[in-house]
Amino acid sequence: MSRFNQIKDPSDNPDLEAAYKIALEMGMAGSEEGVPINFLTALSERSDLLMAYLNFTQGIVMAGELPPTVKQMIAMTCAMQNNCGYCSLFHTKALESMGVPTEVVESCASDPELSEVPPPQRAILKFALKTARNPQSVTDDDFEALREFGFSDGEIMETVMMAGWSNFTNSMADMTKVAIDGE
Repeated sequence: MSRFNQIKDPSDNPDLEAAYKIALEMGMAGSEEGVPINFLTALSERSDLLMAYLNFTQGIVMAGELPPTVKQMIAMTCAMQNNCGYCSLFHTKALESMGVPTEVVESCASDPELSEVPPPQRAILKFALKTARNPQSVTDDDFEALREFGFSDGEIMETVMMAGWSNFTNSMADMTKVAIDGE
């Protein structure tokens, strides 16, 4: 049960209704028709903060140079590292719906070496995990290793932003104690 009131019907709040519309357009539908995922409804008391989160998510997760599958892998591996059950499940389902092979998803979920992940993506995931876990430990050599795989500075910056977004989202999901959608 969420620690915050979850408004399911936003019809008496135009700002919340607008935020829900954007969330649904972003593909964040929950298990109830026309209602976003529980994580977002847990922010419904403050439609201004919900909208800020959606804008943050659109700018980092939904746009950019990195492929959506890589961004979801980053989010899922960070969620697993942070023991965020809600986010782990959400991003695992996203990867499965994108057609990422089961062995790659399972490797991201439970293999610290990411052995089933192709080498370029493995490098970016390890970098993202290092960034999320201990950003002070990231070295110039870490950046150079990604550049050797052909990643641009823009893609590396996106990886750092995804790691930060993931940590923030994991913290919010755990703090709100939202239920898994559909359960």
